[in-house]
Amino acid sequence: MSVQDTVLSIVITSRNQLGALKFSILSLLDQQPDVFFEIIVVDCGSTDGSDQFLTEQAEKGALRAIFADREKGRTAARNLAADAAFGRHMVFFDPGVLVAPNWWKSLVRSLDKDPRLAAVAGRLLLPDGNIDHAGLALLHWPATESSRPKLSSRSVHAGRPGNYENANRPMTMQAVAGEAIMVRATYFFAVGGFSARVGREHHQQRPDYMGDPAGLDLCLRLGTRGWSCAYQSESIMTRLRLARDNAVHRFENYDRDMAIVERTWLDRVKPDFLVNARGGSSPVENGPIKPYIEPAITFQNANIRGLTNPAGEINKPAASVIINTQDDLEATQVCVSALLNNTDPCHELLFVDSGSDLQMNEYLTKLSIENDHCHLILGGDETSDSELVNRALNMSEGRHLVLLDRRTVVTRGWLETLIGTAEMNPRAGLVGPVTNRMNGMQQIPAVNYDVKTRDGLKGFAFKELMAHASEHIRTMRLGGFCLLIKRELLARIGGLDHRFDGGFYEFNDYSMRAHMAGYECLIARGCYVHHQTNKPGSTNMEERLLQLEIQWEVFKRKWDIPHSVNLNSQLDLSTLLVGGFDRNKHFQALSIGPTIEDTKQPNNQPARTVAAGT
Repeated sequence: MSVQDTVLSIVITSRNQLGALKFSILSLLDQQPDVFFEIIVVDCGSTDGSDQFLTEQAEKGALRAIFADREKGRTAARNLAADAAFGRHMVFFDPGVLVAPNWWKSLVRSLDKDPRLAAVAGRLLLPDGNIDHAGLALLHWPATESSRPKLSSRSVHAGRPGNYENANRPMTMQAVAGEAIMVRATYFFAVGGFSARVGREHHQQRPDYMGDPAGLDLCLRLGTRGWSCAYQSESIMTRLRLARDNAVHRFENYDRDMAIVERTWLDRVKPDFLVNARGGSSPVENGPIKPYIEPAITFQNANIRGLTNPAGEINKPAASVIINTQDDLEATQVCVSALLNNTDPCHELLFVDSGSDLQMNEYLTKLSIENDHCHLILGGDETSDSELVNRALNMSEGRHLVLLDRRTVVTRGWLETLIGTAEMNPRAGLVGPVTNRMNGMQQIPAVNYDVKTRDGLKGFAFKELMAHASEHIRTMRLGGFCLLIKRELLARIGGLDHRFDGGFYEFNDYSMRAHMAGYECLIARGCYVHHQTNKPGSTNMEERLLQLEIQWEVFKRKWDIPHSVNLNSQLDLSTLLVGGFDRNKHFQALSIGPTIEDTKQPNNQPARTVAAGT
């Protein structure tokens, strides 16, 4: 094994904990990962024979031993081992943690698949089989006459049986158990490792079901960089209850560390639960805890703008705006003019065209040559609209993807408002604007500009932005005329379902799938996008009703809606969400992307101009 091949570095730090240390190491050697790994043990001046045991194991090649001064605390020892580690992921264990078969698989898999994920931990049980940790929830306690507000952490499903049904669901959380936590190495070093202020004592005693202060602080610092943590139910470990002092102050060090964490984070994080004056708790609206769905798509563009690069840095947030022109030159020209005037060039514009209209092709080709951030994606006569859009989604490079109808007209600040709403709401997966022509909650009842000539549109949109800039509205569904999709959602639920090609039900379906994956659909109230009417005679009413009926039947079959439910019947969409996201049923693969040219060519061919079937 070469240093470059090491996937996992397993770190244990100890001082006078020989019994617990033996249990952990023998457990790890018995349940070895199938990937290249190393075990690093840092002993800090033990006098109980730990040095002899570790020397013997090191001579056998079972581990690497580092002998440090007794003054080296647990946190400093963990950081010392991290500096010596070779793995791309590091897992930190306390002595006394025992691993079950395949404990590592889901943890490594999640970190390898999900670039937004910084840390992950599994189900930590107590010797009696009850749950000690299944992820951590943050609790905010109110001020009283004798105390100020308080922040604490507690295990989700604390004390329930290890096979408790709800504990079988992977979850995204702000923090996970620090006694057995796996962290992506680049992200660990990006935030400076464990804080030297907390977790200094070896064998620090804590109450059952509470969070390790050092691990909690690390997770929250990772969160400030835009990274997330996850609880993976498939990974199972047991934490031995080791001998405790009978002294009254056995939790004194834990209480001191939690006081430091509280002072640092009380006003900086959003709690998961609010504790009332009687001691009861209630979940925070739009709280950070949500189901975790692993990404099913690995995008071909390695350096997605706005995501972390291998050095752990976050690039400038950028979006990819995808416009399906559908051979409608007149509407496309109006849309493009507004886009170029009101969209920062740091965002890319991808124009999807069937290639069947010569004038349209010439116009878009010229546009992509003259503007570096504009690109043309050509399809074929046999390629459906949804397949072309999925191909564009697969090729895009932005952190956020925006589907934009060719009949829309945007104004100043439109994209920044959509992105701002998405960034400020971690649970948001889809974000849309308000408009003048749309069934449902996105339509404004009345507008005071001329919708035909668009005279007064800029002024009206600006007033809406100023009046409602920070407001958002939750909804069950969003229209596809202007729809921001977070890349992390796209990676989990896939693209548009081509069975609904035509626009009548594909976005109902997409909104449903987003909800089932634990995300929310939000309306950015301050973002107003004008929606032009169809050209006269483009689609007659009989054709439209026929298409609606056909797609309604397809929608009913997919979502197991009774055949007797008619098109105009009232339907509670929330009843369809029971059971959660099923990847086999609800994931839609993206079209395989064609070859992408890297730059504008000397012969004036535009970058990323591609043809279907290549």
